[in-house]
Amino acid sequence: STNKCVSEFLGYPCCSSSNTLVYYKDDDGDWGVDPATGDWCGITKINDASCWSTKLGYPCCKKTCTAIEKDNDGAWAIEGSHWCGI
Repeated sequence: STNKCVSEFLGYPCCSSSNTLVYYKDDDGDWGVDPATGDWCGITKINDASCWSTKLGYPCCKKTCTAIEKDNDGAWAIEGSHWCGI
């Protein structure tokens, strides 16, 4: 879904569409701060993020958002009986 953002895979909500001020950048994308709570939120949408798993020979997950496994490369799930990168 285009409304999803990379941060949700890491347990943080997406920033609202009007909250695009970047406070921090890392390998997981751009991060903002929710003005109501002061908590971190993700700015980088899934469609904006490059898929790291294709470099390892695995497709990106198309529908799955729940990680089954996480390693130094990233978060993994299974779609159609095959591993995919989230």
